[in-house]
Amino acid sequence: MTSQAIAAEPHGPEQNDFDHLQDEIIRLNKIVKVLMDRAERSATMQGSDFSIFQTTVLLEEQVRQRTAALEEALRENETITRALSESELRFRGLVSQSLVGITIVEDDSVTYANETFAMMFGCAAEEVVGSDPMAYFHPEDRHIVEESIRRRLSGQAKSIRHTVRGMRKDGNIIDVEIHGNVMEVGDKKALISLLMDVTDRVRAEREVEALQQKLLDQSIRDPLTGLYNRRHFDQVVICELARAARSGKPLTLLMADIDHFKAINDTYGHQAGDVVLQNFATSLRDAVRLSDVVCRYGGEEFVVLMPEVDLDTARANAERIRTTLRNAMPKGSGLPSAVTASFGISTYPAHGQDRDTLLRQADNALYLAKASGRDRVECATV
Repeated sequence: MTSQAIAAEPHGPEQNDFDHLQDEIIRLNKIVKVLMDRAERSATMQGSDFSIFQTTVLLEEQVRQRTAALEEALRENETITRALSESELRFRGLVSQSLVGITIVEDDSVTYANETFAMMFGCAAEEVVGSDPMAYFHPEDRHIVEESIRRRLSGQAKSIRHTVRGMRKDGNIIDVEIHGNVMEVGDKKALISLLMDVTDRVRAEREVEALQQKLLDQSIRDPLTGLYNRRHFDQVVICELARAARSGKPLTLLMADIDHFKAINDTYGHQAGDVVLQNFATSLRDAVRLSDVVCRYGGEEFVVLMPEVDLDTARANAERIRTTLRNAMPKGSGLPSAVTASFGISTYPAHGQDRDTLLRQADNALYLAKASGRDRVECATV
């Protein structure tokens, strides 16, 4: 055996120590591997637990924040709800105590009405809800209300204001002023109306209007005969001349004067003279057309404007009027047995184209009639 072979093969006890060390190294390597595996698993497990822990913390924070937000929203909602409730109570209090009637109409039906509206129309509030809104207005005025509703629903008018006659449950008629507009409720349009009972105001306005008309009539009427006075004649003759100029048609002026009127007053007294004037005025008014304008021009002198009447027709009318007046004068104690009148006629445009010229021409013709014996008709000459 060579020296190399002897070196490669350890001797007895030394070989045993080497094997033991080799086994120990293997065992330790296994232990190290197990420890490394365990450490690795531990590290992996710790990383997973940390991630779960971190995620849990984040979720809990989000939940906490969301919970806080929800709690804040709930508190805010409670505040809003309470405010709305209080506002609704105040609104209902104001509406119920309002001096005006308030209604809401949807789909041609009253869906809300306050107590004032019900009292205004003499019915109970529960009777109003669900009723036809047209039932509360006079039949002759319902078309006005229907038209206002149509215009609001179509968008032609955002708001309206008008006065119509209302019908109470007991049948009495009241005057109602309506203010209305449109409100969007969801996908529908609701008509909101405020109604005021203005019966007293309308009555007062009518009385004032009647008084004004009376004062106007008094300003243009002769108080003794009831005919128009000179002031009215001066106003209307201008209009009639302008109309005749536009149309190209004639306008005749008839002037009448009671014969010997001064003698009637002197003989029978002024009271009898007033009776003669009144009867003459009535007979003159009844003898002409409604379109003719009859005026007491002053004293015992009267004028009649006859639109669209030519000279020949005017003369024939004047002769008829003269005869009618003479036969129509009343007879009786304290009155003259006969009363006559003389007439003068002028015509636009033949005898003049303005008020003063026509009056002067008619007066000249009247003077000629009196100078020719009275109780006659004379026409102006060109």
